[in-house]
Amino acid sequence: MTNPFSIKGKTIIISGANGFLGRHLFEYVIKNNGIPILIDIDDKNILKSRCKKFIKNKKLIFKIDITNNTEVKNTFKIIKKRFKKVHSLVNLAALAMPQMKNENNYFNSFENYNFELWKNANDINLNGIFLVTQEVVKLMKKNNYGSIVNMSSDISIISPDHDIYKPDLKMNYKGVKFNTPISYVVSKTGILGFSRYLATYLAKKNIRVNSISPSGVYNKQPQKFVQKLSTKIPLGRMAKPEEVINAIIYLISDASSFTTGSNLVVDGGRTII
Repeated sequence: MTNPFSIKGKTIIISGANGFLGRHLFEYVIKNNGIPILIDIDDKNILKSRCKKFIKNKKLIFKIDITNNTEVKNTFKIIKKRFKKVHSLVNLAALAMPQMKNENNYFNSFENYNFELWKNANDINLNGIFLVTQEVVKLMKKNNYGSIVNMSSDISIISPDHDIYKPDLKMNYKGVKFNTPISYVVSKTGILGFSRYLATYLAKKNIRVNSISPSGVYNKQPQKFVQKLSTKIPLGRMAKPEEVINAIIYLISDASSFTTGSNLVVDGGRTII
């Protein structure tokens, strides 16, 4: 019996490949004999990977601004020539915490939130995903096959708990200088509608479209913040990166061959309380 979770020989496009989850995903794909096509505006973390020699030799990195339609179209012309078939697309690209700086006012209150920052976040988190997916769908339709996974968030289901960022004297927690901006919440909620629309639109072409909504993934955040957030999660901790990667692999593999239009919640139970 063949392994339904196998990604051996499958070509998997990863947008946002330079990010924290992107790096974990493409390393998993390489170790399990898949072929990752890596798309990002930066390649710094990619080139720190233990797999960097394999990636460079195979010419798997494409440095582009996904909000630039011309760059996206030109890049996919190259991808089309270089790779015979695209099996999967995983959209991880987003303006996330590492790119947001306090001095840029990304964490301002709603009533003082800068409209240009709102537009910038939505341009990356939604418009860029639209452009990349549009080109991938053209390739997948020719082969009558494909799986697309879009990364959403638990805050697309529930509102952010604003108190987790504020001081808590009972646990000697001084609070943090960041939060979940409204632009991030709205764009990640939009991903759910985007995914559902495409799931029905592409179903007859044998192209499946799903989303994943994880809670916070541990990435060396301040200890007291991790403790505070963990009190809101029934399993009592943040997600490990590999737990989100495993969910992605399920959705891009044949193990989920009858799953489309779903939002897989990987949150330790946070959204059920």
